[in-house]
Amino acid sequence: MTGGFSWETYCKPIVGLSPMEGYSDSAFRQVCKKINANLVLITEFTSADGLHHSSKKLREKLAFNPEEQPIIAQIFGNKPETFVSAAKVCEDMGFSGIDINMGCPSKRVVKSEHGVALRKNKGLAFKLIETLAKSTTLPISIKTRLGWSNAEDLIEFGQGAENAGAKMICVHARTYLEPYNVPAQFDMVFELKKTLKIPVLGNGGILNYQDGLNKLHLLDGFLIGQASFGNPWVFSTDQHKPSLSEKISMMRTHALILQESKGEAVAMREIRKHFSHYLKSLPHAKQFRSKLVQVHSMHEVNCILDEITLHCENANT
Repeated sequence: MTGGFSWETYCKPIVGLSPMEGYSDSAFRQVCKKINANLVLITEFTSADGLHHSSKKLREKLAFNPEEQPIIAQIFGNKPETFVSAAKVCEDMGFSGIDINMGCPSKRVVKSEHGVALRKNKGLAFKLIETLAKSTTLPISIKTRLGWSNAEDLIEFGQGAENAGAKMICVHARTYLEPYNVPAQFDMVFELKKTLKIPVLGNGGILNYQDGLNKLHLLDGFLIGQASFGNPWVFSTDQHKPSLSEKISMMRTHALILQESKGEAVAMREIRKHFSHYLKSLPHAKQFRSKLVQVHSMHEVNCILDEITLHCENANT
């Protein structure tokens, strides 16, 4: 879809899976896409420096299935020259757009002056956007937060990002200093939208598709993050409540896709955390958690899921 995607013209409201390191890999993105075919998907954040140095490992991390389109590559860094190289990689791989991470609150990322640390260096942030926008035809977007400790400069930052060439900005409605258990504050995001011509998306504490619509107000769309863990049905447009068989089937499908993309050994290690989340919605299956977080093969997965199905069905009779 390279060259054909536009944030401005994409169907509204724009709904997507928030990029989350360690979770929003290709397998999970494909699972979510099965629930809502119109989702915009964004990769886990990837180092522009690493792509500049032709890291094979990072290119593999960015790999995606064509069914995921439109898919946006999220990159992070603070060196304009490496963003030019990263843009070429993203173009060659067939991405629909490039998103710059200016919101990650990880201490390691902030210490390196990437992520949300760029909010304290607006000149560099705008230079990165401008450099990237001039080096590719792909639309450039930004994912950030309200601010460092408050939202006083959010409008100034948003206007600067738009002037530098950003085609969309998504705001996680919390500051860097606020923990995730603090309710998201969308009022300033609404104010930002009033000042920009480009689409503005909201993110933070959105529980499902309907909750996103309820919080949308002036915004062009929203991204859902942690609420999707073990529950891709949060993207359902009709508030569908999956049956036991649907949940078990999705768990099996998720594991299979992960195995196809990363091989059985890696897949089994990575699927365990997802299984823990899926089990939270299966009240009669919690006793199987210890088994599922120790799986080593797809055969084990199938046997345990069959056991869970039988146990839950008996518990409900």
